[in-house]
Amino acid sequence: MSLNTRIKRKKELREEYVEQNGLIFQLPDETLISIFKNLKTDELISIAGVCKWFNRIAYDEEFWTTIDLSSKNYSNRVLLKFLRRFPRDCTEVLKISGGLVFSSAGKPPPFTEQLNSLIKTSYPNLRYLYLSRYDFHVNQNAIKHIVFLPSKLHGLYLNKCEMLTTNISPVQNFLQPPIEFCNDPARKVYFRELQKLSFENSSCLKPDSLGYLTNLCSNLVELNLNGCFRITPTNVFIQTLLKYSNTLRRLYLSETKIDDNAIHSICRKLKRLNILDIKDCQYVTENIVENLLTLRQLQKLIANDNIRNAYIQRKNKEN
Repeated sequence: MSLNTRIKRKKELREEYVEQNGLIFQLPDETLISIFKNLKTDELISIAGVCKWFNRIAYDEEFWTTIDLSSKNYSNRVLLKFLRRFPRDCTEVLKISGGLVFSSAGKPPPFTEQLNSLIKTSYPNLRYLYLSRYDFHVNQNAIKHIVFLPSKLHGLYLNKCEMLTTNISPVQNFLQPPIEFCNDPARKVYFRELQKLSFENSSCLKPDSLGYLTNLCSNLVELNLNGCFRITPTNVFIQTLLKYSNTLRRLYLSETKIDDNAIHSICRKLKRLNILDIKDCQYVTENIVENLLTLRQLQKLIANDNIRNAYIQRKNKEN
């Protein structure tokens, strides 16, 4: 008997022993499914190797509508291998994190064309894409424009990412649609279904770059700019926000450089807001409380204590 045959036989005997003597194998499928729901994607893959029963349940479509690989920083090579091995038509949410594993300089890895292409083909029904700690301009293999990301997304989260947001010839602004898209009437609005967009803690983002948003996504319900400390209340930035007066419900501006005048404009036009985050905005003062009270649909105000307390007191008096 060859060595490989002996190893295989021992494994089979071990699995038979576990199946006969392990109390967990006396549980019904429903109980095991409830347990597996608490596992992350990489944990599911590991537990699928225990036995055929675990494998059958772990690879059920119910557990693959969301693929969350953000708890660890995987290299592009490992992610490409994963995407090829686990394509799923049922997957609607994908979360991946590049981290700081690309170089000794502590830079995030590039979000490459190959990685992007495999995401599109492996998950054709993807609706929510979370990309954390990626660089979109670090080398020639990185995608250069936001329009190359999947077009049917409902939510796009580019958190702690780096992208070029100034026009330096011959490189194009990451948020500026390429000429071929602008000249195609069918692509006038690229992300037609996109409702949630986040650039949280993407420190390189500048206000004028956001002027391209309405040509990318015209129906935003949620915009998250928390931690984007380069955001200032330029005319382009304010006018872009106001163009979403019919759709925008949730706006996150924590740690940006917006001021009282910007809040005044926001409160005057964005009457549908029900969540507003202006915490740690150093140029926003209690003077904006009167404006905040005009947001009749506002359900949650996230602000520094002095502003929030003043708002609550005034609101209680009016009621």
